[in-house]
Amino acid sequence: MRRLRCRLRVTMKTAEQLRTPLLDVHEAAAFLNVSRSWIYARVERNEMPHIRVGGLIRFVPSQLRDWTFAKDQGKS
Repeated sequence: MRRLRCRLRVTMKTAEQLRTPLLDVHEAAAFLNVSRSWIYARVERNEMPHIRVGGLIRFVPSQLRDWTFAKDQGKS
């Protein structure tokens, strides 16, 4: 029997993040109040935090929130 290796590119720091369900693209778009195409474009350019689970793209809500605030701070 082969062993499957699973790598998680994003380090989750708190127990709260581990308990929080991941968002899909549709939910992330609603969370940020943007279109799904906007989300896909940022993921393609690796501009926003995301996790790939197989062929699926998922998002940690707290990371999206932190990323949004960090981008907002950079505009000032």
